[in-house]
Amino acid sequence: MNDQKEKKVPSLLDRLAILTTIRDIELFEFSLLKTMSELLKIEQISMYKLNQANSSCWLMTYSVQCKEDDNKKQLSETQEIYTTEIDVPEEIKTAQLWINTTGKPYINIQNDEYLIVYPVFGASQIESLLSFTLSHPLTDSEMLIITSLLSIAHNFRNLLDENQKDKLTGLLNRHTFEDSIQKIQALSFNAEGHFGQEWDGKNRRKYSDESLKFCLAIIDIDNFKLINDQFGHIMGDEVLLLLSYIMKQNFRAKDLLFRFGGEEFVAIFRIQDKNEAEIVLDRFREIIANYSFPQIRTVTISIGATFIQSEQLVAAEIIGRADKALYYAKSNGKNQLHFHEDLLKNGRISDSKQTGTIDFF
Repeated sequence: MNDQKEKKVPSLLDRLAILTTIRDIELFEFSLLKTMSELLKIEQISMYKLNQANSSCWLMTYSVQCKEDDNKKQLSETQEIYTTEIDVPEEIKTAQLWINTTGKPYINIQNDEYLIVYPVFGASQIESLLSFTLSHPLTDSEMLIITSLLSIAHNFRNLLDENQKDKLTGLLNRHTFEDSIQKIQALSFNAEGHFGQEWDGKNRRKYSDESLKFCLAIIDIDNFKLINDQFGHIMGDEVLLLLSYIMKQNFRAKDLLFRFGGEEFVAIFRIQDKNEAEIVLDRFREIIANYSFPQIRTVTISIGATFIQSEQLVAAEIIGRADKALYYAKSNGKNQLHFHEDLLKNGRISDSKQTGTIDFF
């Protein structure tokens, strides 16, 4: 009987085969944590996803809680926990500095336990740090498991990035947005999704704060054709690169940032209320307007925004609402932010389904 049970335990190759069938980056990261936890027999492992400034991060934790039953250890169900964005802990900052300086993983002995921090590389840089503790020094076989998994993860992540990210800006591409739109919709009404949630102990996700909302904003560079005509397409590409860089700096690590092609961008982010969304977007608009772009100097953007509502069951409706607000901003002076809900309430637009400037589907 024991032999039969042992045969059912997946081998390392089986685990890797399962891991590399995942095409969603976020699910891939969680599966990586789960696989490493199982192979190293550790109860908890965390991933600190760094933002561009490295001052804050998102924390993903996979844990297996154990309980004693008849003198035998049994595993309770796993938990996935996403926190809100947090400041990078001092220990993780220390580990990051050590890794950047030495090129080696960080190991620190604390109260007879070994804190271990490993880098996870993206396409060209460290994107996150794995952290876990062991009761003993790393063995050669454990080191081999970790380095092998992270090497495979790095190569596979590069393939995912190539498929899901815009080649010029590094933001998520339109193909990824269209594949993910139903997941994005689900986040607003407690269906299955991936950010801002935790496991409820029965392998189902739930919201840690049901009052949270999601805002979708379409961002369009004003007079971009004129920029290309006057300064050339190379400088036009430079504007796109700088704008995407500023987006990464000013939005959070878990916010979804897309380039749709041309001068059109989309941001989807979680907020407590409309006031917070307005502050985030108007601050970004002002930062762009005040930024000195090489040769071109001043570049402005127009933004149309809306909230993802539970009653909106068609993806095109969500896009259409933000698009109409963008169209209003472009038609009334540019360099403006407008919310569809405000425009509708004030009678400045109608509630028709027709979109404005962008053809999404």
